[in-house]
Amino acid sequence: MNRRKRVLIAPLDWGLGHAARCIPIIREELAFGNEVILASNGRSAALLSRYFPSLILLTDIPDYSIKYSTRWSFAFKMALQLPKILSCIRREHAWVRRAHSQFQFDQIISDNRYGVYLPNVHSVIITHQTAPRVPRWSRAGVHGVIQYWLERFDETWIPDYEDSAKSLAGDLSHKNVPSNARYIGPLSRFNGKIEAVRNFAKVAIISGPEPYRTIFQREVEQAFLKENEETLILTGKPEEQESVLLQKVMITSRMHDELLGAVLMGADEVFCRSGYTSVMDFHRLGLKNVRWVPTPGQTEQEYLFKRQEHRQI
Repeated sequence: MNRRKRVLIAPLDWGLGHAARCIPIIREELAFGNEVILASNGRSAALLSRYFPSLILLTDIPDYSIKYSTRWSFAFKMALQLPKILSCIRREHAWVRRAHSQFQFDQIISDNRYGVYLPNVHSVIITHQTAPRVPRWSRAGVHGVIQYWLERFDETWIPDYEDSAKSLAGDLSHKNVPSNARYIGPLSRFNGKIEAVRNFAKVAIISGPEPYRTIFQREVEQAFLKENEETLILTGKPEEQESVLLQKVMITSRMHDELLGAVLMGADEVFCRSGYTSVMDFHRLGLKNVRWVPTPGQTEQEYLFKRQEHRQI
């Protein structure tokens, strides 16, 4: 008989997407009978603790604490914070060594945390961005660094179709591909057969970093309040548990996956940031009524927005 494995799963806390797409992987590891230990912080930790309340959740893993600004471009702000990012990668590598001395992991699965690996433990990194969208003058250097970090892991799992004709991420996941890459197909927390229900004419899913998350929510609220229809806003705050009804606009912080999937499939229009996890979720649900709204300045979301606007889901 195979020995039960102890698996560390550590998603990045930049929005909820990294944690959300780890949910099916966590479920699969548990179905195999493995012991899963989670590591994350912020809203990602809150989301994981809601889905898996009985699992150990390590919240002392280093936090990147990336700051976003409406005054400067996303690329410029990220460039300014590069020293902090590199420092955090070093700190999370030291953190995983300490955690391993306590828990003795058999496998490590990191979602976009480049420092969460160990040479003596089978280490996997999940990413859909082997070739992130950066200015042309910096592309060779950035892509070279990305490949260097990815190849420090035993495997790079790419949540996309290997066939570029079917790809959801396009060039993001099919260029600058490391030698240890493995395409595992799109990931989604929605599973099983979901039947559409017509509860709301329009649905908005709010997500992303602050201050853009709050700005997006305010814009959607103002637009929905002008319409005489039953509408829903999901605020993307798993740490909260509240619902408010403003006229015919239901604003709620969380909703069970099966119900949310049914509501999304029954809506006339769905408004959402063009983050990759949302792209995968809506692909799983077969939604064709999506109004994608990229986060300003985020080149990945702007690329995915253009790609989704010109392809059949």
